[in-house]
Amino acid sequence: MAANGERRRFPRFEVDPMYSSVSVRPSEPNPASDGDGLVRHGHLYDVSLGGARIELDEACSAGDTIAVEIELPGCPKPIAATARVVRVFDQLDDPGPRRVCVEFETFATGAREMLSRHLAQGWLRPAPAQDPEAAIPMTLATVLQSRRSRARAASA
Repeated sequence: MAANGERRRFPRFEVDPMYSSVSVRPSEPNPASDGDGLVRHGHLYDVSLGGARIELDEACSAGDTIAVEIELPGCPKPIAATARVVRVFDQLDDPGPRRVCVEFETFATGAREMLSRHLAQGWLRPAPAQDPEAAIPMTLATVLQSRRSRARAASA
């Protein structure tokens, strides 16, 4: 568990999306998926030794195993890893490009050590602790219920 009380095992670090790039592709071809083998490009929002939050023009599905290549500012080579998609932000919460959270499963030779050294050098700022309640995505039913409650209160 991280020192700031979060349930995460590793501290997260924020990345300015405009200074990072991410390439994602299925780690194994899946004939059942749309766009089989399609490489998606995007940006990084935060990263730790355990995973990352990235933005892609086209989302992956939760549970997908993907190959990820991350370019970080000041890092001499891209970080290559295999990761599992653990969360896809709801379109109502996050219109436009899709943000997804991935958990690293394996790293290319030397990539984990390079990421660890890079994070320890202080190039990136620590990410703020996340309120567990804020991490729960709103469903369409929750949004509609909230709108109805506000409408009733306004008409009363």
